[in-house]
Amino acid sequence: MGQKRNTLSLFVGLWLGLTAVAGLCTFILLYWATSGGFDSDAAAAPTQPLAIVTNWPTTPAPTNPAPPTSSGEAPPACNWLPLPASGFGYGIQVHALMPGSDNSYWMTMVRDKLGMHWVKLQVRWYFLEPQPGQIDWSLLDSAIDAACGNGLRVMLSVVAAPKWTRANPLPTELGEAPPDDYQLYADFVGKIIDRYPGKIAAIEVWNEANLEREWNVPAGVNAADFARLQQVAYNAIKARDPYIIVIAGAPAPTGINCNGSWPACSGGRPIVVDDATFLRRFIAAGGLNYADCMGTHSNGTNLPPTADGANPPPNTGYTFTGPWTTPHYSWALKSQVETYARIMQEAGIRKPQCVTEFGYAAAVDGVFPEGYGFAADISEQEQGQYLVEAFNWMRDSGLVQMAFLFNLDYGPKGGDPSQDDNVIFSLLTRAGAPRPAFDAIGAMPKP
Repeated sequence: MGQKRNTLSLFVGLWLGLTAVAGLCTFILLYWATSGGFDSDAAAAPTQPLAIVTNWPTTPAPTNPAPPTSSGEAPPACNWLPLPASGFGYGIQVHALMPGSDNSYWMTMVRDKLGMHWVKLQVRWYFLEPQPGQIDWSLLDSAIDAACGNGLRVMLSVVAAPKWTRANPLPTELGEAPPDDYQLYADFVGKIIDRYPGKIAAIEVWNEANLEREWNVPAGVNAADFARLQQVAYNAIKARDPYIIVIAGAPAPTGINCNGSWPACSGGRPIVVDDATFLRRFIAAGGLNYADCMGTHSNGTNLPPTADGANPPPNTGYTFTGPWTTPHYSWALKSQVETYARIMQEAGIRKPQCVTEFGYAAAVDGVFPEGYGFAADISEQEQGQYLVEAFNWMRDSGLVQMAFLFNLDYGPKGGDPSQDDNVIFSLLTRAGAPRPAFDAIGAMPKP
């Protein structure tokens, strides 16, 4: 690892092999592997000072429902845990929508062992409703009930439309897609809210729509199209529950623009749009007028979270050299978040970011998937240290309202760490025991 590669074979392998759930590090790694360099326009950062905001104008959300009164009023749907004094949302993603998951056990762990207030659940629409009107709620019922019973606020990431919503679905190996009629997505999200009234605290509309893997439609990736989906979904959500925080789906961190089909990566329809360009186009199309918060994903590579990915520290002892070969803001959390903040500031937008996915990978017994060489540079102790630093910086930055760590439990629920990248990000071992990062997060003060 650490040697710059000039072939596209790794590019194709990673594209096909990475899961849609992880989302972390995908295209930073791919672009490093192809040795093409980042788009200079995407990497450029405005020079004006960054405004630090402490009083975001957000949609009102109850911090803790009032207890039932003697007048016979109905009890609150969920007796949510009080938020910390800072109001910052400490969250983690749990792989709860899988058969046989003991969700009461996992949610109790999130509350009692990690001291979190939020949990992220990713809902794959095609899995719940494979045929129109035939929705199997059982797995989501279990997850929502367990979270609610433990006082945890739920953030749902709703993705992946069923094939029946598209007249001409493209091959599944190319990725997932929205429905042809965006109202179908809004209707499905509305059915979720109707089924769990008062139990959903936030919803992220889609995920990484700047990638063909997530937005596989005949016309290709298009920020204006995503803005229309955002608008339709926002209106449906707010009509049912104005207190739900609506998050604009986070783009994937990447400095590459790419058209065509692998491996040519030239001509044809857009299949990758770098996240800075995508965000600017999304804003220009009015997308952030229909969100309370801008979703952000951050790579946890081998740089500390408060590093500047575009100006990495001295390369002393690192085996993975991507940040030094192709410096770019998205190699580190701080520079990623600040880049989005500057883009919004340029547009005159004053909204927080919700970091709906961030994490650090550490090799499992020295093992990690091909393409994840940065995991060899991060010990399990450093994994915990960097995650704590990341939470603390986000809380104090004035730029982030809530953050969801990826992930709690893909260790015991995932596959071989040499193949499954989710496992090396997990806070738990394959046997379900705490890794050092689990203990570090549990012991971390959450003011």
